[in-house]
Amino acid sequence: MMRIVLTGGGTGGHAYPAVSIGHAIRAEAPDCELLYIGSRNGMEEGMASKADISFVGLTSRKMGRLLSFGTVLTAAGIGKGFFEALVTLRRFKPDLVIGTGGYVAAAVVLAQAVRGGKTLIHEQNMVPGRTNGLLSRLASRVCVSFEDTAKSFPPGRTIVTGLPVRPEILSVPDKAAAREKLGLDPSKFTILVFGGSQGARTLNHAVASALPRLKKLPIQLFHQAGKRNFDEAVESAKSAAWNDYHLHAYVDDMAAAYGAADMVVCRSGASTVCEITIVGLPAVFVPYPFAITNEQRLNARYVADHGGAVVVEDAEFTGDVMAYHIERFLNSPDDLRKMRESSRALGKPDAARNVVKAAFDLIN
Repeated sequence: MMRIVLTGGGTGGHAYPAVSIGHAIRAEAPDCELLYIGSRNGMEEGMASKADISFVGLTSRKMGRLLSFGTVLTAAGIGKGFFEALVTLRRFKPDLVIGTGGYVAAAVVLAQAVRGGKTLIHEQNMVPGRTNGLLSRLASRVCVSFEDTAKSFPPGRTIVTGLPVRPEILSVPDKAAAREKLGLDPSKFTILVFGGSQGARTLNHAVASALPRLKKLPIQLFHQAGKRNFDEAVESAKSAAWNDYHLHAYVDDMAAAYGAADMVVCRSGASTVCEITIVGLPAVFVPYPFAITNEQRLNARYVADHGGAVVVEDAEFTGDVMAYHIERFLNSPDDLRKMRESSRALGKPDAARNVVKAAFDLIN
């Protein structure tokens, strides 16, 4: 029986792909024994539990910005999490460790390498994160989401797989069913706005500013504001008094939200970008401006350069800019259709299966 360790955490961008790979492994090899090693008290513990994957939590500490390969070895080598990972791996005896990024993955992948075991890492973004960029020197195989990213990794050990997404994103309901499920008008042009699970204040402020202009249009707005900024968004909604503005702190059913939408306004993390291209949604991307490697801007530009999105810088995204783009697409159905087709052409719905194939090939 195969034994595989999944590791990655700190954010949903690392944890969702790991769990998605776990689902795909189970579909291909139901008897494979899986173990998720993540951060103690991290969001990945609940996600692993929901997916019925055994979980072990490690001590995990974020490293500083000034990194070199030596500092990763030192930080992980002397860190408590590394030794906890080493003990866990010795007990579990995995055939392979699959890492999807984050600081906990550094400790686990390094521990597996020290044991002389096989490792596979997956890089989600256009530009490699610090952890994966350094761990690629140790990894037996590197999988990447985008063709351009492969140039940053060892050519003989790197393959383009796409980014594994949540299984439900692969079968979104049609517009009528999705809108009925979310309590939306079945006939109105629908805009989905979200800034990730935590929300994004720039997007929220733009929505608040644009509401008086948007409520005059034959549209409806479905907005995930984030729990942290929800009360502030509620006050803006009250003053707008618009029945077609649907405000939520958090959306559990993103598959329905995607299915209901005609276009989306959002950040451009790798998971978001890959989900949107699989669904085939025209997008207005507003990249998070403080990412260390500028990865969100590059993720967004990749889709925009292929005709599937427009990109607006965070500092330039105002209510007027948002309203302009919504009005533009509302009045240009041919442009919207072309963007939808261009977006869908970039999607890689088989990404999880591609990673699993690479994993099984490596084990065998």
